[in-house]
Amino acid sequence: MGKEPNVNATKRLDFIPYPSSVRYLDGEVRLGPQTGIANQFPTDWALDVPIRQLADELRCDCGSSSAQSSDVVVLTADRRLADDEYTIDIHHIDGMDGDGEPEARDNGVGSGPAAPVSASIAIAAGGEAGLRYGIQTFRQIIRQSPHTLPCLHVQDKPTFATRAYSLDVTRGRVPTLRFLQWFADQLAFYKYNQFQLYVEHAFAFKGLSESWRGTDPLTAEDITQLDRYCAARGIELVPSLATFGHMYMNLRTRSYRALGEFPEEADRPFSFVERQEHHTLNAADPRALRFAQGLIDQYIPLFRSRCFNIGGDETFDLGRGQSAKDAPGMSRSELYAGFVTGLCRTLSEHGRMPMLWADIALESPETMALLPRDIIMLNWMYEPDIDESKVRALAEQGRRQFVCPAVRTWNRLFPDFAGAWANITHMAEAGRKYGAEGMLVTDWGDYGNVNDPRLSLPGLCYGAQQSWNPGELGTGENRGGDTDGTMEAVGASGFEAMNARISRLVYDDPSGRVMGELALLAGSTTSFTWDLAVQVLELDAGDGSLNTQVAARVERMYDRGVLAFDRVQGCADARRRLLIANRDMILKRDACNRRLDEGERAIRAALNGDRTSVLIQVMVEGQRLLNDLGVELLTMAERSADTASWTERRYQLAAQLELWFERYRRSWLEIGRPAELDRIAHVIWSHADILRAGEL
Repeated sequence: MGKEPNVNATKRLDFIPYPSSVRYLDGEVRLGPQTGIANQFPTDWALDVPIRQLADELRCDCGSSSAQSSDVVVLTADRRLADDEYTIDIHHIDGMDGDGEPEARDNGVGSGPAAPVSASIAIAAGGEAGLRYGIQTFRQIIRQSPHTLPCLHVQDKPTFATRAYSLDVTRGRVPTLRFLQWFADQLAFYKYNQFQLYVEHAFAFKGLSESWRGTDPLTAEDITQLDRYCAARGIELVPSLATFGHMYMNLRTRSYRALGEFPEEADRPFSFVERQEHHTLNAADPRALRFAQGLIDQYIPLFRSRCFNIGGDETFDLGRGQSAKDAPGMSRSELYAGFVTGLCRTLSEHGRMPMLWADIALESPETMALLPRDIIMLNWMYEPDIDESKVRALAEQGRRQFVCPAVRTWNRLFPDFAGAWANITHMAEAGRKYGAEGMLVTDWGDYGNVNDPRLSLPGLCYGAQQSWNPGELGTGENRGGDTDGTMEAVGASGFEAMNARISRLVYDDPSGRVMGELALLAGSTTSFTWDLAVQVLELDAGDGSLNTQVAARVERMYDRGVLAFDRVQGCADARRRLLIANRDMILKRDACNRRLDEGERAIRAALNGDRTSVLIQVMVEGQRLLNDLGVELLTMAERSADTASWTERRYQLAAQLELWFERYRRSWLEIGRPAELDRIAHVIWSHADILRAGEL
């Protein structure tokens, strides 16, 4: 590596997550065309995949260098560092011995003579995990400065021991194995170390074809392949299974409906709204517990993880249906804790550690007191502003906990990036303050998973940053005290700085603007939302009458008295009331559509028409058409006088929606199986039919 002149204005690099400490030194070094990798770490460290990734990065980005030397990146162990801690040193060669050869130094492994390691680049770590993380950071350096690297020293370790990501693969969209492997690669690159696939019914359980038929479920082979793939990348694939609440598809079957709180409702028409509402196993029925335990018994052997997320959230029906008849003397706390304890007993027999969503236990001190002590409580809050007392409560009780924010993707075509940044930042701060041992970033797909998980990548990066290096500065820069970086606030300036970093590092946009434009698209271009379109449609019970369960759920989404349906007047009147209640939002259509057009042009120019740009165009077009749909439906609701021009416009919009769905379908199938895509089609086509009929 050739020595460069002293450079005071060294290029500052982008990192995700930003390290604890980065110290830039004077000068730069130039990589040669045949940069090698020297491994000086224990032979039992399983680093084949990250080393291969690093070698590919070096070939791809450094192969055109004009330097003539053959250089070496040294990977070594340093027992002074923690297992997940690493250092990177890039500097000029200076320690030559009298014969002109590099001096040897002890690499701390103690497993034989040390090879010469006084090369210009060294990555050292206290353990396998730390060296893995150091390699990923160095890959980010190479991508930004492939031929000439700034001299620097990095010292880094994570704040949270476990940095996890949960992806919903059950509420409509079932990804292909190839996509899940790509997603695991993204998690590894940004230093996550745990991955969960949230499953309700979209796995091919033996004896449950009645539940998963038509969903293109994941198979045992899919899971075992993904488990191996993740393990090779330092990621623990943890089973995450609904075993108590959210049993919608299981409790609609002939075979298992009797196990639920309300078996008499099993034959109600399918509804996105109702799928989110209840459908809880009868905790007083021993058959229900055996059923859930049987799911666990089938699923556990596919994973090498010692943890198992048994769900247990939102058991809304508990104690309100069949269980109240079967166990009239038991409280809801006793029912809940008894069922969860039975599930934990099964996990214990398999030598597994239970994870449990904490919402129900946090509702009642009695419930919490009855639960086993070894449960890892998954403390979720998804609003931008959180209730920190819930994190404090678990800490004061000595409970193990993960804080669980969200990338806020559900019910929309574009994620709520600003809300996700605020939520993730606040949850990370609360978790660090009260000693949470991990952070689990959640990615949900309510109402059919119409959102595309490729657009979750910015939220994934927010979570990577805040789980690795959270703090008062939000972006993590300068936390170590010796970082030459820009100090940013947690709020708007931190959000903007993080988005600029994502633009440059993730989307290869030197201007740093594309992510800011994408965030604006998500935040200011929606006048008619996907969930509102679904609610309007599902107020119809299927025969023109009012779906009273959907109506009750929709009413609860609004402040008391803002929205009240007249059960006597029926479906059409309820649709009118719902649309008029959202009139102010719907009439922002023109401004929203102008912003969509502006944002799309800016993003297309920045990304030069790559695949992400094409995906964004599909979503922009879909949101524009939804905005138009809202205005047309509101016009019908307000009973405006119909004209020939309006009729023609509605027919045109109906056709545009149908044509858009075909483009959306192709986008869906790029990364997913058909699964429940037909349910998305039903929403689009039904609204097209309403437009052509000209009445609600």
